[in-house]
Amino acid sequence: MNASKTGSIFAMMFVVGSVYVYADNEIYIDQVGSTSAIEIIQDGSGNVVGGDESQLAAGAPSKFILNGDSMDFNVNMSGSTNKLFGSIYGTSTVDIDLDGSGNNLEFDVDKDNTYGATGGNYLISVTGGNNDLDFDFGSNDTANDTDFDFILDGDFNAADINIDASSLTFNMDVISDNSNLVYTGTGYDGHSFDLEGSGNYWDIDIVQESTLQSDILEIDYEGSGTSQGNATICIHQSDSGTSSTCGQ
Repeated sequence: MNASKTGSIFAMMFVVGSVYVYADNEIYIDQVGSTSAIEIIQDGSGNVVGGDESQLAAGAPSKFILNGDSMDFNVNMSGSTNKLFGSIYGTSTVDIDLDGSGNNLEFDVDKDNTYGATGGNYLISVTGGNNDLDFDFGSNDTANDTDFDFILDGDFNAADINIDASSLTFNMDVISDNSNLVYTGTGYDGHSFDLEGSGNYWDIDIVQESTLQSDILEIDYEGSGTSQGNATICIHQSDSGTSSTCGQ
């Protein structure tokens, strides 16, 4: 891969790991070990950061794997129709910046409760329209003390965020029209969610289901619907961990 033409990758690894780089802005990662710093920069359209090359070529969302604690993972992708599929096992600092349209991000941290993640700071920033984001953190309350910031600036975007952590601070800033946002927060200790945004014709679902503590929700949003349909927001809170969905 010609770094000056298609992208660049900087990896400083203090343990055994592997990073595979191919042509056409495709990066495949399988990393094992702690205290790693990985930075990826891609510029252009049709970029891919993922796992198994053959599965991705067949259209399957094969995810890269970062396995270890105290990892520092940074991605900057500029352009359209880019794809980032990834999984992290362990505690990390993650900064993902997508700038463009038609991008697809599927990212999870200990989603299947394999190892359990504690702490960590996560920042996802998306600029552009028609993007699809799916983010999952933790499973069965295995993750503690999570700090997550999400910035969305663009129209016709969809975001589905699921966090299962015993304590959570989540800040979301949105400037968007015609977007769909779904957030589900579960776990034993309380969650704090702060949503600030502006835009029209949006559809927002928020579910907070902490088992033992009270959840905190603050919303400051400005916008409107149309004569054919309302801009909608649905909020469900439960301090007993009861599973439910908006509209019920």
